[in-house]
Amino acid sequence: MAGRSRPSFQKRQKEKARQERRKDKMEKRLQRNHDKAAGINHDNDIDYEFNIFDGLEEEPVASEEPETETVAQN
Repeated sequence: MAGRSRPSFQKRQKEKARQERRKDKMEKRLQRNHDKAAGINHDNDIDYEFNIFDGLEEEPVASEEPETETVAQN
């Protein structure tokens, strides 16, 4: 009989997690609505001027001269 209580416990845990996610989502929605009413816009947080190559130094390119091999002729 002890094995039967486990699924019920897992169901309660899942339901608690669902309720917590639902609560978090509602808080986020309310915060967005509050920010929107206050004129705060979070959509422009992306820096489009960011360049991943800024600050990198150019490395010298190895010369591409073909190596010549001397072959002894008999």
